[in-house]
Amino acid sequence: MFKPWQQTKIKSEKIEGNLSRDLDLYLFISSFLIIVIGLVSIYSSTYNLPYLHINFYKQLTFAILGLLLGLIVYNLPLKVFNLAALPFYIISILLLVIVLFIGKKVSGNQNWINIGFFSLQPSEISKFAVILMLSSIYSRKDFNVNSIKGFLTVSLIVAIPAMLIVLQKDIGTAIVFFSIFLFGLFWNGLSGFSVFVLISPIIVAVLSLLGFIPLLISLIFVIVVLIYFKKELFLSLGIFGLNLSAAILVELFFKFLSPHQINRIKNFLDPNYDPLGSGYNALQAKIAVGSGGLFGKGFMSGSQTQLKFIPEQWTDFIFCVVGEEFGFVGSVFVLILYFIVISRLLYIARTTDSVFRSSVIIMIISVFLTHIFINIGMTIGLVPVIGIPLPLMSYGGSALVTNMMMIATALNFYRHRTSLA
Repeated sequence: MFKPWQQTKIKSEKIEGNLSRDLDLYLFISSFLIIVIGLVSIYSSTYNLPYLHINFYKQLTFAILGLLLGLIVYNLPLKVFNLAALPFYIISILLLVIVLFIGKKVSGNQNWINIGFFSLQPSEISKFAVILMLSSIYSRKDFNVNSIKGFLTVSLIVAIPAMLIVLQKDIGTAIVFFSIFLFGLFWNGLSGFSVFVLISPIIVAVLSLLGFIPLLISLIFVIVVLIYFKKELFLSLGIFGLNLSAAILVELFFKFLSPHQINRIKNFLDPNYDPLGSGYNALQAKIAVGSGGLFGKGFMSGSQTQLKFIPEQWTDFIFCVVGEEFGFVGSVFVLILYFIVISRLLYIARTTDSVFRSSVIIMIISVFLTHIFINIGMTIGLVPVIGIPLPLMSYGGSALVTNMMMIATALNFYRHRTSLA
Protein backbone atom coordinates (compact mmCIF):
# COMPACT_ATOMS: atom_id res chain seq x y z
CA MET A 1 0.00 0.00 0.00
CA PHE A 2 1.29 3.46 -0.92
CA LYS A 3 1.82 5.90 1.87
CA PRO A 4 0.53 9.50 1.41
CA TRP A 5 4.05 10.91 0.91
CA GLN A 6 4.75 8.28 -1.77
CA GLN A 7 1.55 9.24 -3.64
CA THR A 8 2.50 12.92 -3.40
CA LYS A 9 5.98 12.15 -4.76
CA ILE A 10 4.59 10.20 -7.74
CA LYS A 11 2.11 12.99 -8.51
CA SER A 12 4.88 15.61 -8.32
CA GLU A 13 7.14 13.61 -10.65
CA LYS A 14 4.24 13.22 -13.11
CA ILE A 15 3.61 16.97 -13.16
CA GLU A 16 7.32 17.70 -13.64
CA GLY A 17 7.46 15.15 -16.46
CA ASN A 18 4.50 16.74 -18.26
CA LEU A 19 5.95 20.23 -17.75
CA SER A 20 9.36 19.36 -19.20
CA ARG A 21 7.67 17.55 -22.10
CA ASP A 22 5.32 20.38 -23.03
CA LEU A 23 7.37 23.45 -22.11
CA ASP A 24 10.87 24.22 -23.39
CA LEU A 25 12.26 25.19 -20.01
CA TYR A 26 15.64 26.28 -21.47
CA LEU A 27 13.98 28.78 -23.80
CA PHE A 28 11.46 29.96 -21.21
CA ILE A 29 13.95 30.44 -18.35
CA SER A 30 16.68 32.09 -20.46
CA SER A 31 14.15 34.52 -22.01
CA PHE A 32 12.73 35.28 -18.57
CA LEU A 33 16.20 35.99 -17.15
CA ILE A 34 17.01 38.38 -20.03
CA ILE A 35 13.81 40.32 -19.30
CA VAL A 36 14.70 40.48 -15.59
CA ILE A 37 18.25 41.72 -16.37
CA GLY A 38 16.73 44.34 -18.67
CA LEU A 39 14.39 45.55 -15.91
CA VAL A 40 17.27 45.70 -13.41
CA SER A 41 19.36 47.70 -15.90
CA ILE A 42 16.50 50.12 -16.67
CA TYR A 43 15.94 50.57 -12.93
CA SER A 44 19.61 51.44 -12.41
CA SER A 45 19.94 53.78 -15.40
CA THR A 46 16.78 55.80 -14.56
CA TYR A 47 16.99 55.79 -10.74
CA ASN A 48 18.66 59.21 -10.49
CA LEU A 49 16.22 60.76 -12.96
CA PRO A 50 12.90 60.96 -11.07
CA TYR A 51 10.98 62.17 -14.14
CA LEU A 52 12.23 59.17 -16.13
CA HIS A 53 12.24 56.51 -13.39
CA ILE A 54 8.61 55.87 -14.34
CA ASN A 55 10.04 54.13 -17.43
CA PHE A 56 11.00 51.22 -15.17
CA TYR A 57 7.41 50.81 -14.00
CA LYS A 58 6.15 51.17 -17.58
CA GLN A 59 8.54 48.43 -18.72
CA LEU A 60 7.49 46.24 -15.78
CA THR A 61 3.84 46.75 -16.77
CA PHE A 62 4.57 45.80 -20.38
CA ALA A 63 6.51 42.73 -19.19
CA ILE A 64 3.46 41.58 -17.19
CA LEU A 65 1.20 42.37 -20.18
CA GLY A 66 3.56 40.42 -22.44
CA LEU A 67 3.46 37.49 -20.02
CA LEU A 68 -0.35 37.44 -20.05
CA LEU A 69 -0.55 37.74 -23.85
CA GLY A 70 2.20 35.15 -24.14
CA LEU A 71 0.11 32.73 -22.08
CA ILE A 72 -2.75 33.21 -24.55
CA VAL A 73 -0.47 32.72 -27.57
CA TYR A 74 1.07 29.62 -25.95
CA ASN A 75 -2.38 28.01 -25.75
CA LEU A 76 -3.65 28.95 -29.23
CA PRO A 77 -4.48 26.14 -31.68
CA LEU A 78 -1.79 25.76 -34.35
CA LYS A 79 -4.08 26.59 -37.26
CA VAL A 80 -4.78 30.07 -35.84
CA PHE A 81 -1.27 31.29 -36.71
CA ASN A 82 -1.66 30.48 -40.42
CA LEU A 83 -5.24 31.81 -40.56
CA ALA A 84 -4.20 35.07 -38.87
CA ALA A 85 -1.25 35.69 -41.20
CA LEU A 86 -3.02 37.73 -43.92
CA PRO A 87 -5.32 39.84 -41.64
CA PHE A 88 -2.39 40.55 -39.32
CA TYR A 89 -0.21 41.58 -42.28
CA ILE A 90 -2.89 43.94 -43.68
CA ILE A 91 -3.45 45.56 -40.28
CA SER A 92 0.30 46.07 -39.81
CA ILE A 93 0.56 47.76 -43.25
CA LEU A 94 -2.35 50.08 -42.39
CA LEU A 95 -0.63 51.03 -39.13
CA LEU A 96 2.61 51.76 -41.01
CA VAL A 97 0.69 54.06 -43.37
CA ILE A 98 -1.12 55.80 -40.51
CA VAL A 99 2.14 56.51 -38.68
CA LEU A 100 3.39 58.46 -41.71
CA PHE A 101 0.54 60.96 -41.24
CA ILE A 102 -0.03 61.17 -37.50
CA GLY A 103 3.14 59.59 -36.15
CA LYS A 104 5.22 61.13 -33.40
CA LYS A 105 8.79 62.00 -34.38
CA VAL A 106 11.56 60.98 -31.95
CA SER A 107 15.30 61.36 -32.71
CA GLY A 108 14.57 61.96 -36.41
CA ASN A 109 12.36 58.84 -36.79
CA GLN A 110 8.60 59.19 -37.25
CA ASN A 111 7.52 55.73 -36.11
CA TRP A 112 5.33 56.10 -33.00
CA ILE A 113 1.55 56.49 -32.71
CA ASN A 114 0.53 58.21 -29.51
CA ILE A 115 -2.33 56.34 -27.84
CA GLY A 116 -2.55 58.39 -24.68
CA PHE A 117 -1.00 56.25 -21.96
CA PHE A 118 1.67 54.79 -24.27
CA SER A 119 3.16 55.08 -27.76
CA LEU A 120 2.67 52.23 -30.23
CA GLN A 121 5.51 51.42 -32.64
CA PRO A 122 3.91 49.69 -35.68
CA SER A 123 7.29 48.74 -37.19
CA GLU A 124 7.91 46.34 -34.28
CA ILE A 125 4.55 44.64 -34.77
CA SER A 126 5.03 44.45 -38.53
CA LYS A 127 8.12 42.24 -38.12
CA PHE A 128 5.99 39.45 -36.66
CA ALA A 129 3.22 40.08 -39.23
CA VAL A 130 5.68 39.75 -42.12
CA ILE A 131 7.11 36.56 -40.61
CA LEU A 132 3.67 34.93 -40.41
CA MET A 133 2.73 36.12 -43.92
CA LEU A 134 5.94 34.83 -45.50
CA SER A 135 5.62 31.51 -43.67
CA SER A 136 2.07 31.14 -44.96
CA ILE A 137 3.39 31.62 -48.52
CA TYR A 138 6.29 29.22 -48.02
CA SER A 139 3.94 26.49 -46.73
CA ARG A 140 1.83 26.45 -49.90
CA LYS A 141 2.29 23.21 -51.83
CA ASP A 142 2.70 24.94 -55.22
CA PHE A 143 5.27 27.47 -53.97
CA ASN A 144 8.76 27.35 -55.50
CA VAL A 145 11.30 29.68 -53.97
CA ASN A 146 13.60 29.41 -56.99
CA SER A 147 10.93 30.45 -59.51
CA ILE A 148 10.65 34.09 -60.58
CA LYS A 149 7.01 34.19 -59.41
CA GLY A 150 7.90 32.81 -55.99
CA PHE A 151 10.85 35.13 -55.53
CA LEU A 152 8.88 38.21 -56.58
CA THR A 153 5.99 37.27 -54.29
CA VAL A 154 8.10 37.09 -51.14
CA SER A 155 10.07 40.17 -52.25
CA LEU A 156 6.86 42.19 -52.52
CA ILE A 157 5.61 41.03 -49.11
CA VAL A 158 8.82 42.29 -47.50
CA ALA A 159 9.33 45.36 -49.70
CA ILE A 160 5.99 47.05 -48.87
CA PRO A 161 6.53 47.38 -45.09
CA ALA A 162 10.28 47.92 -45.54
CA MET A 163 9.73 50.91 -47.84
CA LEU A 164 7.12 52.39 -45.49
CA ILE A 165 9.65 52.08 -42.66
CA VAL A 166 12.37 53.71 -44.76
CA LEU A 167 9.97 56.64 -45.24
CA GLN A 168 9.87 56.88 -41.44
CA LYS A 169 13.66 57.35 -41.58
CA ASP A 170 14.11 54.12 -39.56
CA ILE A 171 16.92 52.50 -41.56
CA GLY A 172 17.85 50.11 -38.72
CA THR A 173 14.46 48.38 -38.71
CA ALA A 174 14.49 48.21 -42.52
CA ILE A 175 17.75 46.25 -42.27
CA VAL A 176 16.00 43.76 -39.97
CA PHE A 177 13.37 43.19 -42.68
CA PHE A 178 16.10 42.39 -45.17
CA SER A 179 17.48 39.85 -42.71
CA ILE A 180 14.01 38.25 -42.39
CA PHE A 181 13.85 38.12 -46.20
CA LEU A 182 17.23 36.39 -46.57
CA PHE A 183 16.81 33.87 -43.74
CA GLY A 184 13.37 32.86 -45.01
CA LEU A 185 14.57 32.38 -48.59
CA PHE A 186 17.66 30.41 -47.60
CA TRP A 187 15.76 28.16 -45.17
CA ASN A 188 13.18 27.34 -47.83
CA GLY A 189 15.63 26.26 -50.48
CA LEU A 190 17.02 29.28 -52.28
CA SER A 191 20.35 28.22 -53.76
CA GLY A 192 23.65 29.34 -52.25
CA PHE A 193 24.46 31.14 -55.51
CA SER A 194 21.24 33.17 -55.31
CA VAL A 195 22.00 34.13 -51.71
CA PHE A 196 25.46 35.25 -52.86
CA VAL A 197 23.88 37.40 -55.61
CA LEU A 198 21.64 39.05 -53.01
CA ILE A 199 24.27 39.67 -50.33
CA SER A 200 27.45 40.45 -52.25
CA PRO A 201 26.36 43.93 -53.54
CA ILE A 202 25.63 45.00 -49.97
CA ILE A 203 29.03 43.81 -48.72
CA VAL A 204 30.78 45.54 -51.63
CA ALA A 205 28.84 48.77 -51.01
CA VAL A 206 29.71 48.78 -47.29
CA LEU A 207 33.38 48.01 -47.88
CA SER A 208 33.58 50.72 -50.55
CA LEU A 209 32.90 53.23 -47.75
CA LEU A 210 36.16 52.16 -46.09
CA GLY A 211 38.32 53.10 -49.08
CA PHE A 212 39.75 51.81 -52.35
CA ILE A 213 41.71 48.83 -50.96
CA PRO A 214 38.71 47.24 -49.15
CA LEU A 215 36.63 47.84 -52.30
CA LEU A 216 39.29 46.15 -54.46
CA ILE A 217 39.49 43.15 -52.09
CA SER A 218 35.71 42.76 -52.09
CA LEU A 219 35.56 42.83 -55.91
CA ILE A 220 38.34 40.22 -56.15
CA PHE A 221 36.35 38.07 -53.71
CA VAL A 222 33.30 38.40 -56.00
CA ILE A 223 35.37 37.28 -59.00
CA VAL A 224 36.72 34.24 -57.08
CA VAL A 225 33.19 33.19 -56.05
CA LEU A 226 31.91 33.60 -59.61
CA ILE A 227 34.73 31.37 -60.88
CA TYR A 228 33.87 28.80 -58.18
CA PHE A 229 30.22 28.57 -59.27
CA LYS A 230 31.24 28.33 -62.98
CA LYS A 231 28.21 30.18 -64.31
CA GLU A 232 27.79 31.47 -67.88
CA LEU A 233 30.14 34.31 -68.84
CA PHE A 234 27.31 36.75 -69.61
CA LEU A 235 25.62 36.03 -66.26
CA SER A 236 28.90 36.34 -64.35
CA LEU A 237 29.69 39.67 -66.01
CA GLY A 238 26.20 40.92 -65.14
CA ILE A 239 26.62 40.00 -61.47
CA PHE A 240 30.05 41.61 -61.34
CA GLY A 241 28.55 44.76 -62.90
CA LEU A 242 25.79 44.66 -60.25
CA ASN A 243 28.41 44.64 -57.48
CA LEU A 244 30.37 47.44 -59.11
CA SER A 245 27.17 49.48 -59.44
CA ALA A 246 26.43 48.96 -55.75
CA ALA A 247 29.74 50.60 -54.86
CA ILE A 248 28.90 53.57 -57.08
CA LEU A 249 25.25 53.88 -56.00
CA VAL A 250 26.12 53.88 -52.31
CA GLU A 251 26.74 57.61 -52.73
CA LEU A 252 23.12 57.98 -53.88
CA PHE A 253 21.96 56.02 -50.85
CA PHE A 254 23.41 58.70 -48.58
CA LYS A 255 20.86 61.17 -49.97
CA PHE A 256 18.06 59.14 -48.31
CA LEU A 257 19.70 59.34 -44.90
CA SER A 258 19.08 62.03 -42.32
CA PRO A 259 22.03 64.24 -41.36
CA HIS A 260 22.32 62.51 -37.96
CA GLN A 261 22.42 59.08 -39.66
CA ILE A 262 25.20 60.22 -42.01
CA ASN A 263 27.13 61.57 -39.05
CA ARG A 264 26.76 58.23 -37.24
CA ILE A 265 28.36 56.43 -40.21
CA LYS A 266 31.15 59.02 -40.38
CA ASN A 267 31.78 58.52 -36.67
CA PHE A 268 31.92 54.77 -37.16
CA LEU A 269 34.52 55.18 -39.91
CA ASP A 270 36.42 57.76 -37.85
CA PRO A 271 35.75 57.61 -34.05
CA ASN A 272 37.33 61.06 -33.63
CA TYR A 273 35.15 62.73 -36.29
CA ASP A 274 32.84 64.44 -33.75
CA PRO A 275 33.56 63.12 -30.22
CA LEU A 276 31.48 65.80 -28.47
CA GLY A 277 28.60 65.78 -30.95
CA SER A 278 27.24 62.96 -33.10
CA GLY A 279 29.96 60.54 -31.91
CA TYR A 280 29.40 61.23 -28.22
CA ASN A 281 27.07 58.30 -27.46
CA ALA A 282 29.20 55.67 -29.19
CA LEU A 283 32.37 56.94 -27.51
CA GLN A 284 30.82 57.03 -24.02
CA ALA A 285 29.30 53.58 -24.57
CA LYS A 286 32.72 52.07 -25.24
CA ILE A 287 34.12 53.82 -22.15
CA ALA A 288 31.27 52.45 -20.02
CA VAL A 289 31.69 48.85 -21.21
CA GLY A 290 35.49 49.02 -20.94
CA SER A 291 35.46 50.53 -17.45
CA GLY A 292 33.45 47.63 -16.03
CA GLY A 293 36.49 45.36 -15.83
CA LEU A 294 36.08 41.69 -14.96
CA PHE A 295 33.29 41.86 -12.36
CA GLY A 296 31.95 45.41 -12.86
CA LYS A 297 31.51 48.34 -10.51
CA GLY A 298 28.39 46.92 -8.86
CA PHE A 299 24.65 47.50 -9.16
CA MET A 300 23.87 51.23 -9.35
CA SER A 301 27.57 52.07 -8.94
CA GLY A 302 28.57 52.71 -12.55
CA SER A 303 29.91 56.25 -12.99
CA GLN A 304 28.99 56.45 -16.69
CA THR A 305 25.51 55.09 -15.95
CA GLN A 306 24.67 56.99 -12.76
CA LEU A 307 26.19 60.32 -13.86
CA LYS A 308 24.26 60.16 -17.17
CA PHE A 309 27.19 60.34 -19.54
CA ILE A 310 25.14 58.32 -22.05
CA PRO A 311 21.77 59.93 -22.93
CA GLU A 312 18.76 57.56 -22.87
CA GLN A 313 20.96 54.66 -21.87
CA TRP A 314 17.91 52.54 -20.99
CA THR A 315 16.95 52.22 -24.67
CA ASP A 316 19.50 51.31 -27.36
CA PHE A 317 22.55 51.39 -25.04
CA ILE A 318 21.17 49.17 -22.28
CA PHE A 319 24.09 46.74 -22.73
CA CYS A 320 26.41 49.47 -21.42
CA VAL A 321 24.74 49.22 -18.01
CA VAL A 322 25.45 45.48 -17.88
CA GLY A 323 29.02 45.99 -19.07
CA GLU A 324 29.82 48.74 -16.58
CA GLU A 325 27.98 47.53 -13.47
CA PHE A 326 28.35 43.74 -13.91
CA GLY A 327 31.57 43.69 -15.92
CA PHE A 328 32.88 41.12 -18.37
CA VAL A 329 31.31 38.28 -16.38
CA GLY A 330 27.86 39.90 -16.51
CA SER A 331 28.20 40.65 -20.23
CA VAL A 332 29.23 37.06 -21.01
CA PHE A 333 26.32 35.77 -18.91
CA VAL A 334 23.88 37.84 -21.02
CA LEU A 335 25.49 36.55 -24.24
CA ILE A 336 25.18 32.96 -22.97
CA LEU A 337 21.47 33.53 -22.31
CA TYR A 338 21.00 34.84 -25.85
CA PHE A 339 22.97 31.84 -27.17
CA ILE A 340 20.59 29.49 -25.34
CA VAL A 341 17.57 31.35 -26.79
CA ILE A 342 18.91 31.16 -30.36
CA SER A 343 20.03 27.52 -30.05
CA ARG A 344 16.65 26.42 -28.63
CA LEU A 345 14.80 28.30 -31.39
CA LEU A 346 17.00 26.56 -33.93
CA TYR A 347 16.27 23.19 -32.28
CA ILE A 348 12.51 23.84 -32.54
CA ALA A 349 12.84 24.91 -36.19
CA ARG A 350 14.75 21.73 -37.04
CA THR A 351 12.46 19.31 -35.18
CA THR A 352 9.05 20.64 -36.13
CA ASP A 353 7.04 18.72 -38.76
CA SER A 354 5.70 21.76 -40.58
CA VAL A 355 7.14 24.12 -43.21
CA PHE A 356 5.02 26.94 -41.82
CA ARG A 357 6.21 26.52 -38.26
CA SER A 358 9.87 25.97 -39.09
CA SER A 359 9.80 29.07 -41.34
CA VAL A 360 8.26 31.17 -38.57
CA ILE A 361 10.93 30.11 -36.10
CA ILE A 362 13.87 30.59 -38.46
CA MET A 363 12.72 34.14 -39.26
CA ILE A 364 12.25 34.87 -35.56
CA ILE A 365 15.89 33.79 -35.19
CA SER A 366 16.83 36.27 -37.93
CA VAL A 367 15.15 39.11 -36.00
CA PHE A 368 16.87 38.23 -32.72
CA LEU A 369 20.30 37.66 -34.31
CA THR A 370 20.21 40.91 -36.28
CA HIS A 371 19.16 42.93 -33.25
CA ILE A 372 21.74 41.32 -30.96
CA PHE A 373 24.61 41.68 -33.44
CA ILE A 374 23.86 45.31 -34.38
CA ASN A 375 22.95 46.50 -30.87
CA ILE A 376 25.94 45.02 -29.06
CA GLY A 377 28.13 45.78 -32.09
CA MET A 378 27.28 49.49 -31.99
CA THR A 379 27.79 49.51 -28.21
CA ILE A 380 31.37 48.31 -28.54
CA GLY A 381 32.10 50.17 -31.80
CA LEU A 382 31.91 47.31 -34.30
CA VAL A 383 29.00 48.76 -36.33
CA PRO A 384 27.56 52.28 -36.79
CA VAL A 385 24.94 53.52 -34.34
CA ILE A 386 21.61 52.89 -36.10
CA GLY A 387 19.18 52.80 -33.20
CA ILE A 388 18.21 49.16 -32.82
CA PRO A 389 17.08 47.86 -29.38
CA LEU A 390 18.43 44.77 -27.64
CA PRO A 391 15.69 42.09 -27.69
CA LEU A 392 13.82 41.59 -24.39
CA MET A 393 16.18 44.02 -22.60
CA SER A 394 15.89 47.55 -24.02
CA TYR A 395 13.15 49.91 -22.85
CA GLY A 396 10.18 49.93 -25.22
CA GLY A 397 6.74 48.37 -24.77
CA SER A 398 6.01 47.56 -28.44
CA ALA A 399 9.33 45.77 -28.92
CA LEU A 400 9.16 43.89 -25.60
CA VAL A 401 5.60 42.63 -26.08
CA THR A 402 6.25 41.66 -29.73
CA ASN A 403 9.42 39.77 -28.79
CA MET A 404 7.59 37.98 -25.99
CA MET A 405 4.82 37.02 -28.46
CA MET A 406 7.46 35.53 -30.75
CA ILE A 407 8.98 33.53 -27.88
CA ALA A 408 5.48 32.37 -26.84
CA THR A 409 4.83 31.27 -30.43
CA ALA A 410 8.03 29.22 -30.40
CA LEU A 411 7.01 27.64 -27.08
CA ASN A 412 3.61 26.82 -28.59
CA PHE A 413 5.26 25.15 -31.58
CA TYR A 414 7.56 23.20 -29.25
CA ARG A 415 4.52 21.92 -27.37
CA HIS A 416 3.03 20.73 -30.68
CA ARG A 417 6.35 19.66 -32.24
CA THR A 418 5.03 16.26 -33.35
CA SER A 419 1.69 17.55 -34.62
CA LEU A 420 0.91 17.49 -38.34
CA ALA A 421 -1.51 20.43 -38.15
